[in-house]
Amino acid sequence: MFGIGKKKEIRKNLPLQEGERPKKAEKANKNIGDGGSSKKHKFTFSSLRKVSTILDGSILTSDWAIKQAPYFLFLFVLALIYIGNNFVAQSKVKKIDSIGRELKDLRDEHISVKSDLMYFTKRSELAKRLRSRGIKEATEPPFKIYKLKREDK
Repeated sequence: MFGIGKKKEIRKNLPLQEGERPKKAEKANKNIGDGGSSKKHKFTFSSLRKVSTILDGSILTSDWAIKQAPYFLFLFVLALIYIGNNFVAQSKVKKIDSIGRELKDLRDEHISVKSDLMYFTKRSELAKRLRSRGIKEATEPPFKIYKLKREDK
């Protein structure tokens, strides 16, 4: 075990033993006093160069970007499909809502017209409306008319 203040031993140029993996070399400027618990991030010029290649567009001409172009194109097409699908779904939801409101209005109108029809076809209401036109309700019951058959001569 390595304690605080001790440096890790690095084997250089020694052959690897059976089953052993090569280890990464540690940086010499590691904070030894705190046991490596806090890491300090340094701003380097290489990170500034990476940002500048992105901003000026020269990253698009690199070999890596050219190799990844089909993948980015695939992701772009998937994004377009996703956006289009979302648009179609929202328009269908709006249409369903408007048709539902229209159906509710038509159902209400149907009920009111049916109610009015039932009211106006009552016998007493028909009699009231026909009195103004001079038609009265019959007081005598109806009778049947029979047609007699004549015998041919």
